[in-house]
Amino acid sequence: MVETAMHRWHSLWRFGLRPGSVAALLFAAACVAIATGVRMLLGLLSPDMTVFAPYYSATLVAALVGGMSAGCLAAGLGGIAAYCYCLFVLPEWRAAPFSTQVITSLIVYGGSSAVVIAVTEGHRRLLARLRAEQGMRQLLNDELAHRIRNILANVQAILRQSLGDHPDILKIVDARIIALGATHDLLVRSESRAASVRDILTCEFAPYGLWRFELKGEHVECPSAVVVVLGLIVHELTTNAVKHGALSQSDGRVSVRWRCQGSRLALEWVEGGGPPPIEPAGSGGGFGLKLLRSGLKPFHGWAQLQFEPTGLRCNLSLRLPDRSRREGIDDPRTRLPAETGVVR
Repeated sequence: MVETAMHRWHSLWRFGLRPGSVAALLFAAACVAIATGVRMLLGLLSPDMTVFAPYYSATLVAALVGGMSAGCLAAGLGGIAAYCYCLFVLPEWRAAPFSTQVITSLIVYGGSSAVVIAVTEGHRRLLARLRAEQGMRQLLNDELAHRIRNILANVQAILRQSLGDHPDILKIVDARIIALGATHDLLVRSESRAASVRDILTCEFAPYGLWRFELKGEHVECPSAVVVVLGLIVHELTTNAVKHGALSQSDGRVSVRWRCQGSRLALEWVEGGGPPPIEPAGSGGGFGLKLLRSGLKPFHGWAQLQFEPTGLRCNLSLRLPDRSRREGIDDPRTRLPAETGVVR
């Protein structure tokens, strides 16, 4: 019951009532009634308290929720209630209902209420404009996301026609395009056009069962450029683990730990429970190695791969642009050697 009432009040306070509606006017009258009750209770404790004081709050709340008409009604009813309170409660004012003290109090109350109503009306209009702009921005984001999905779908269709005779290559490229689309959807859902490291990992790991992954790290927000690169790199590591590494075995697990020191993000990928990794011969590498080199280079990043008997270990380090601009530092403790390993 209490939770429902709080939810309704929160909704009423956030969205308000239609100005000039019966509900808005009734709400204004209710605010004045509550203010009168509060004034009567306070009068028992301190009869000398200013009579008009509680009605300022009633006018403010009514104007914020119900608009200018509700605020004017609350101010008028509050003035009448306070004036009647002066006449019938304070003995010294009975004989002089139009004394200087009463008239002065009414004038001050009326002027102050007018200022309150004007300010709250400006506040309501500003909120309405901001909500309209937010709705339009969300509509444009949804339209942009829809167009990008259509572009990716067209790219996939072109690749299927062009690589129809190479199903293995087509499968690899198609999976990478799907991963790119999932990363973009993650950015679209985020209001700040950024995403946390945990969200990036969860988005990629969800199809394989999150129980097979151990994620440990603080909350780190990555800007959109880093999200795209990190999403593709995680996709490559995950696909590699499914084909040749820990995730190819039922008991295989992957542990991912990350930390942010200064302006740099360090991430460690460790596989276990799978077959021993085999380092490929040659130094050319494949798309995964090129992605590590080209993707991390704009962020002054490094990657180091170690083919241990227990499984693949990959360490990444890159600079977060937003943090670099804010802090202007580069913590050497998170730097990795310039020497990069080979992706299977």
